[in-house]
Amino acid sequence: MKAIVFHEHGPFENIIIADVPKPEIGPNEVLVEVKAAALNRLDLWVLAGWPGLNLKLPHVMGSDGAGVVAEIGSSVTGFNVGDRVAVNPSLSCGTCEFCTAGQDNLCDRFAILGEHVDGFFAEITAVPARNLVKMPNHANFADAAAASLV
Repeated sequence: MKAIVFHEHGPFENIIIADVPKPEIGPNEVLVEVKAAALNRLDLWVLAGWPGLNLKLPHVMGSDGAGVVAEIGSSVTGFNVGDRVAVNPSLSCGTCEFCTAGQDNLCDRFAILGEHVDGFFAEITAVPARNLVKMPNHANFADAAAASLV
């Protein structure tokens, strides 16, 4: 599949369109066929890099996106193939003391799509089902992709 990636941190010239493997999902994850992605300032910081940021390269950028559920993991409930979804890019375990108190950003396993793991600048991305929000029928993908930016 096609994705926007970089092989090393630095300027915009490091960004290329490349063929990358389709992600595999675990039992609690879904594959989302990306219909829209928004450029977040975070994406630019990730491209530039900073001390201590360790990424698997090449890295798929894009922390904000929306799309259609293409495949669901064996333990996923509440979503079906074809559902239109927006995605919360903040990833956490969901079970630690911080997550259960609503402080996911303090989770030891906290990560952000497009920063710590591959993101939305691809044809398909893997996302934990708990991070999905079903989109209302009247919503468009571009607005949903940009929702976490406002």
